[in-house]
Amino acid sequence: MSEDSSGRLRRRAETILSGGNFEAADITATSMKELLHELYVHQAELEIQNEELRGAQQALEASRLQYLQLFQSVPLACLAVNATGIVGEANSAAERQFGLPMLRLKGRPLTLLVDSLDHGRLFTALGRLRDGGEWTRQEFRYHGPQGTIIDGLTDARRVTLDDSDRGDVLLTITDLTERNAWLREVQQARDDAERARADYHHILQSVGDGILGVDADGRIRFVNAAATAMTGHLDLDLIGRPPSDLLAGPAPETEAGLPVGEGDAAPAGGAARALALSLTDGRPRRVACEKLRREDGGTLLVEISISPMLASGKRLAPMEERIQGAVVAFRDVTARRTAEAALNLSERRHRVLVQSLHDALAMTAADGRNLLANAMAERLLDGPARALLDPTAPAFDREGGGETRAGGQLAPATDPAILVPTTAGRRFIDANGNRLHGLPPAAEAVRNGKPVVERIIGVIEGEEATAPTRWLRVSSHPVADQAGGVEAVVSSVADITAVKALERDLNVALDARERFLAAASHDLRQPVQALLLLSDLLLKESLPAGARRMAEQIQSSLGGLGGMLDGMLDISKLEAGLVAPNPEPVDIAALLARLHGEFSALAEKGGQSLRLVAPPLTTRTDPGLLERALRNLLTNALRYAPGGRVLLGARRRGDRLQIEVWDNGIGIADQHIGRIFQDFFQVGNAARDRREGLGLGLSIARRLVTMLGGVIDVTSSLGRGSRFTVSLPLTELEAEGGGRATAGGEAGGTRSGGGTDRLIMLVEDDAVIRMALVLMLEDWSYRVVEAGSGAEAEQLLNSLIDAGEPPDLILADYRLPEGTTGLMVMDMVRRRLSRDVPGVLLTGDTSADRLREAAGAQCALLHKPIQPARLQDTLIAALGG
Repeated sequence: MSEDSSGRLRRRAETILSGGNFEAADITATSMKELLHELYVHQAELEIQNEELRGAQQALEASRLQYLQLFQSVPLACLAVNATGIVGEANSAAERQFGLPMLRLKGRPLTLLVDSLDHGRLFTALGRLRDGGEWTRQEFRYHGPQGTIIDGLTDARRVTLDDSDRGDVLLTITDLTERNAWLREVQQARDDAERARADYHHILQSVGDGILGVDADGRIRFVNAAATAMTGHLDLDLIGRPPSDLLAGPAPETEAGLPVGEGDAAPAGGAARALALSLTDGRPRRVACEKLRREDGGTLLVEISISPMLASGKRLAPMEERIQGAVVAFRDVTARRTAEAALNLSERRHRVLVQSLHDALAMTAADGRNLLANAMAERLLDGPARALLDPTAPAFDREGGGETRAGGQLAPATDPAILVPTTAGRRFIDANGNRLHGLPPAAEAVRNGKPVVERIIGVIEGEEATAPTRWLRVSSHPVADQAGGVEAVVSSVADITAVKALERDLNVALDARERFLAAASHDLRQPVQALLLLSDLLLKESLPAGARRMAEQIQSSLGGLGGMLDGMLDISKLEAGLVAPNPEPVDIAALLARLHGEFSALAEKGGQSLRLVAPPLTTRTDPGLLERALRNLLTNALRYAPGGRVLLGARRRGDRLQIEVWDNGIGIADQHIGRIFQDFFQVGNAARDRREGLGLGLSIARRLVTMLGGVIDVTSSLGRGSRFTVSLPLTELEAEGGGRATAGGEAGGTRSGGGTDRLIMLVEDDAVIRMALVLMLEDWSYRVVEAGSGAEAEQLLNSLIDAGEPPDLILADYRLPEGTTGLMVMDMVRRRLSRDVPGVLLTGDTSADRLREAAGAQCALLHKPIQPARLQDTLIAALGG
C-alpha cells in the first residue's frame, strides 16, 4: 500500500472514530483489514516514537543533572534572580557564603542579601543589564553569616529559565573579603614603611651629628642638614665627592679611639685611610679626633665613626661583593675638647683646694681601700679618725674582726657575747658624754645607704677621768654605683675641740646670765611692787594739786617700768614653752576694727592718722596671741612714724591670710633689717631712752606669729617707711561657725568693793609690800590675816582653825624666808583643811624653771609688779571658782 493511500485510510479511520458513527460506516472487509493493519503499523510507529521520546527525556534529565551538578560545584556563589528580585536558584557556594540553607535562599528577596547602602547601585546595574545587556564587574557589600559583611565581586548575565523571557539574571559573586583585608594590610604596611622612611629621613636630618652616606666606590651619596651646617657646603656641592676632600688629617696630640663594635682602631693616616679599610673588610672604625675643613677655610675638631653597610642577601658572597657602602658620622668635639682642658685645669685646682682644707676629707671604697684623702685626712687616718672613716670598721663596743658571726650574719651591737672593752685605752662618746655604741659614721653610711650628717664624736685617750677629749664633727655620705649599691663613702672630719671649749664657756656664761637676770628681776620687782601699791593708795587720799601731780607722775613712771619688766617676762614665758595657742574661729575684720578703734585715739593724740582696710575674712587661730602680735606692730609703727600715716589692713593671698601694717615713717636701713626681730634691738635709740621701750615688741611678735603657724616679714625703705606682713594659713569656716576675736585686754580701772567680807591669808616677807596689800585688800572689803614666813603662816592657820574661821583664799609670795615657798604654804593649808583652797601666787622670779614650776600648781599666777586692777580681777575670779 502506497504512502498516500495509507495516509488517506488513516485519516478516514480517525474521522470515523472521532465522529462516533463507526457502526454506520460503509467499510468493507478489505478496508477493515487494511485499516487494522494501518493501525497496527501506526501503533508501532507511536511506540517507536515514545521510546525515542523516553530516551530523549532520559538524556535530557541526565544532562539536567550534570548541569545541576556543575552548577552546584561551581566554587563561586551563584544566584538566579528573576525580574522581581527574588532568588530562584542558588548553589552550594552561595549557601556557604551567605550562611543560609538552600530552602531559605530560594524565594528570598535579593534586598535581604545586599547591604542597604548598595541597594540602589545594584538594582540600577541590574536594570541596565535587562534593558541593554550592559554589565560591568563591580563590588557590592553582602550580608554574610552571623551579621558579617562580605565584599563580593559580582558578575551578571541574562538567562532564560523556561520558555518565556521573564528577565531572569544569573549573579556570580566572588568573595573578596579576605583579599581586600590583605590588600588593606599590604597598603597599611606600605604606608607604615613610607612613614618609617620619612621618619628615619627626618631623624637623620634632625640629629646633631653630621652624617654622610658613602657608596662602595667611596663617593658621597647622602648628606644630612647637620653635615651641611658643620661644613658650610651645600648638599649638591658634596654629592659625588669623596669624604677625604673634607678631612684635613688627625688633630695634633690625639690618639685613635677604640673601635665601635667589632672593628679596629683607626690606622695611621686618619679617617680617609680608615674609610678605605672599612669599605674593604667591612669592619667599623672610629677616629677619636680629626680636623674637618669648612667651606670658609676654617677647621673643626670632629670625632668620626665609620659603619659599613652590608647587603642582607649575600651572606655567602665575598666581603667585597656584600659591602654596599658606609655611613660616616662625625661629631663636633671642639667645645668638648676645650671643656676637657678646662675640666683638667679645674680638677687640678680642686685637688689643690681639697688638699688645703683645714677639715679632713677622704673617699674610701666599701672594702676599706683609701681612694682619696687630703693632707689633714691622712694625718687623722693614722690617729683616732681611722675607725670613723673606715667602712669596714666594727662597732664602737667591739674589737676589729668581731663584726660577723659564723655564716656571715651581722651580730647586733648589743650582743653581750661580743661586747669587749675598747682597745688601746681609747673611748668614743657622744655630745652628751655618753659612751657610743653601734657602727661608726662611715660604716653606718655604707650599711644603711643613707648619709650620716654632722655627728659629734668625742675621742678620749685614756681611761682616767681627767683624760683629754678630742671633739670631732664627722659626716659620711655614701656613693652609689650604677646598680644602686654603695661602692664608696665620702667623709669629712672637723676638729671642733676648741669650738666645744668655747661652747662650754658660753653655756656657763648663759647660765650665769639667766641666774643674774632672774635674781635682778626679782629684786627689782619687789620695790617696784611696793611703790606701785603705795602710789595707788596715795592717789586715793586727799592730796594738794602739786602732790597729786607728782604722785600721778610716779605712778606713770612705775607703769612704764612695769611694762618693760612684763616684756622681759613675756620672753621668758615664750622660751619656757608656757604659752600655747588655743585656736578658735576669728572674725579678722572685727579684730582689726577693734584695734583700729583703740589705736586711733593714740594716733590722733600724736598728730597721726590710722587707716583701716578690713575685708570680711574669717580663719581659725588664737585671737589673743594674734591680737597681741598686731598690737606690738601697731605700737612700733606709731612710734617710728611721728606725724605720719599708718595703714592696717588684711587681704587673701591664695590659701594664706596676710595682715599688713604700713607706715611712712623713718624706715629701716638695709643693715638693720636682719636684726630688728632680735631681743633688745632698737633702731635709732642708741641712748636706750626708756620711753622708747626695751626693743622686745618685734621679737615677741615674731615668736607669737611663729606659734600660730605663720611667718612675719618686713620690707622697708630708709626715709620712706616700712611694711610689716603677717602671713597665716587661711582656714575656711562654715557660716554657722562664725568668727570672733577675744578682746584680750585687761580691766581698765580699779573696782571698788567686791570682797563681801571674805577672809584672805596674806603671806609676804616684804613688810612694805605686805602693809600696802593689807590696806588695799581691806579697801576692797576683804578681811585679811597676814604672815611674814611659812612658820608664821602655819601658826596663823592653827589659830584660825581653833577659832573656826578658816581662810577663803591664800595670797602668797613665791620666795619666803628659810627656803619656804608660797606653793609649800598652799599645800600645807590644803592638807590641814582637807580641801582645795583657792590660791594666788605672787612672784618676781621670771626664770624658765620657775615659770614651769608655778604653771604646774593649781593656783593663779601673777608677776610683780602687779597692777591693782588685775589683782582685784584675779581675786574675784579665784573666789568665784
